[in-house]
Amino acid sequence: MGNSGLIVVLYPNGAGLNYIVCENPKELIRYGIARIRPLSVGAHLKRLQGFIKEYNPSLILLRGYQDTDKRISKRVVRVIDAFEKQAIDQGLSIYKYSREDIKQAFLQFGKNTKYGISKTISEWYPELQSRMPALRKNTTAEHYQMGVFDVFALMLTHYYLE
Repeated sequence: MGNSGLIVVLYPNGAGLNYIVCENPKELIRYGIARIRPLSVGAHLKRLQGFIKEYNPSLILLRGYQDTDKRISKRVVRVIDAFEKQAIDQGLSIYKYSREDIKQAFLQFGKNTKYGISKTISEWYPELQSRMPALRKNTTAEHYQMGVFDVFALMLTHYYLE
């Protein structure tokens, strides 16, 4: 269905939905964090439908996971699965990359921790430097802005691996 050459990158997490709409890693059209309330599959699907209607993408990139991954909530898994089904129903191509795929792609830059990957991304995209949180301690929750770096890492992994 999509024929614009645009890509929509989606990385749902506990806070909502991190997204990028781009032509390639240098041609960003829009990116950000969408707080989604209620945190339901339906509310997320409505957001995806909006991206499809507005941008007519050729490709959807999704956060991947393995069934054994305990760091991802069941709700987020349901959202990812619903995104995948919706994209297939719309005739869109889909690629999914897990945290392990992302770590593997960034290993060539000497980074494979979430913070190290985020630091590298903030160097490549100076406009993100103001969003870069401090190194997280094990006793603190992940910073809200980290989702932006997650979605950028997902996009960059696609371009590295494809």
